[in-house]
Amino acid sequence: MNHFCRKCPLQSISLFLLTLLLILSVLPVLPASASAPETKEQEDKLLYYTALGDSIPNGYSADDAMQLENYPVLLAEDLQIINQVPVQLMQFTKNGLTTAKLNASFLSQTEVQEALAKSDVITLTIGANDLMNEFKKVSREILGNESVFHTADEALQALQQGISDNPLLLVDVVGAITGWDYDSFEEQWLLTMKSIHSLRKSDSQMAVTTIYNPVEKAELPGTLNAVVKSLISKMNEIIYDHAEEYHYQVVDLLDSGIAEHTQSDGLHPNQKGQELIRSLIESTLDIQIIQDAEVSAQAESEAAALAKERIASEQKAAEQKLQQAKQKRLLQICLLISGGLLLCLSAAVVVHKKKRNF
Repeated sequence: MNHFCRKCPLQSISLFLLTLLLILSVLPVLPASASAPETKEQEDKLLYYTALGDSIPNGYSADDAMQLENYPVLLAEDLQIINQVPVQLMQFTKNGLTTAKLNASFLSQTEVQEALAKSDVITLTIGANDLMNEFKKVSREILGNESVFHTADEALQALQQGISDNPLLLVDVVGAITGWDYDSFEEQWLLTMKSIHSLRKSDSQMAVTTIYNPVEKAELPGTLNAVVKSLISKMNEIIYDHAEEYHYQVVDLLDSGIAEHTQSDGLHPNQKGQELIRSLIESTLDIQIIQDAEVSAQAESEAAALAKERIASEQKAAEQKLQQAKQKRLLQICLLISGGLLLCLSAAVVVHKKKRNF
């Protein structure tokens, strides 16, 4: 018994030293062969997408019980399916955001700047609240209403009621809206573009949506409707004018038919509207970003193939809608010109008759 006990310490020490040697021989291998290559591979196989904007990309729902999948989420899902790599969506959106607030509150944040710097895809939807805030301002001034309009819809309803009670107010409203300072919008737009352009990668893609008519379904007087359309067209011209300079693609929403897919407030897109914006963006950008020579056509996943088929179908439908909308606008212009010519002709006939009578 005593003899066994004297050998125990020696056996324990031997076992301990042997175990220690084994551990030391394995440890140096782990960092070099396992961690570093996996991290680099993960970095190479990851797409970054930054979404900026107002309540439209934020997925605002006029009905609290209804949840929407906004177009940034839908686009991120397609990017992941098509490229077969993870996509990190970095969303900086807020209800009621204007171009001025985007510049002051968002683009100055380090988090946003870092996101833009590494993004492969960037989308921006902004400008509608610049216009709607002008409606609020005009409504208060013309109607002499000191109450705060929380939404543009409230301001529009008050404006409609005011004009209904006193039709002469329409002249004041049209004059006030027509006198809006476009230079201030363009100044903020350029500041936004300069900030984003200075941060983004040279090979990144950026899609900017135009402004659609948020009051198309509102029962406004014809003259006021025409003024609103003119305002939106001029704002969209500013967006188009700087596209080449700052290397972004313009996605047209004005003639997209999106007004047919709005919520009960008549302003914000419903789920079909969000899907339509997603489709229009995908028809503008090249969302097949990862070009892996090692992945053959046979290796493409069934989900990716179905997604490509759906996107192609949606692109075709979106292009057809745009073409139809352009033809409709052309027809309206022709009718307006024809109406004007007929009016002038009628006036000329009346004047001629009067001269003959004299």
